[in-house]
Amino acid sequence: MSCDLFDRSVLYLLCALRGLGSDLTGPTPCRGWDLRMLLAHVDESITALREGVAGGQVCTTPAVRHPDATAVAHVQAAATGLLSDLTHYRADLVLVSGTPLPAEILGAAGALELTVHAWDIAVVHTPSAHIPDELAADLLTIAPQLVPITGRDPLFGPPVPIYTTRPGEQLLAYLGRTSPVRAGAAR
Repeated sequence: MSCDLFDRSVLYLLCALRGLGSDLTGPTPCRGWDLRMLLAHVDESITALREGVAGGQVCTTPAVRHPDATAVAHVQAAATGLLSDLTHYRADLVLVSGTPLPAEILGAAGALELTVHAWDIAVVHTPSAHIPDELAADLLTIAPQLVPITGRDPLFGPPVPIYTTRPGEQLLAYLGRTSPVRAGAAR
């Protein structure tokens, strides 16, 4: 598992969470989701990743809704725990719903998931937020294998045409998102 990429995505998530208060009613770039729903989804993703990293097996654990006053702190603690789990991880395979999956794929998918949702969180309080260039460039090289052009709906929209050299905006565009600064409104 590419722990470096995974570590950088978790650290980016932790940075994005810093600006949030306890009002989780605001919209996010995830169509139809407010911050409360997005944080619950991120918590669910972290739980699944921690199961895979710590136990070598991913089960589908439903999200636990935390009160708004503690939701951000809970996700921060879970993300910090995931970083700790990564320091001890050494397996080559992870069972996902009983099917063996190379740990590298779980790590890459987890890094992409956490990075994109970290951006979703960051733009809520800082519309000009961007994904760090090196992290985005590394994810952009693996995104086509994880999210092919066909069969991506409803999780991702079709790629959005964009003309920029900024890796973060290219990554978001590939995944069907646009920066609210460029588009005028979050997607």
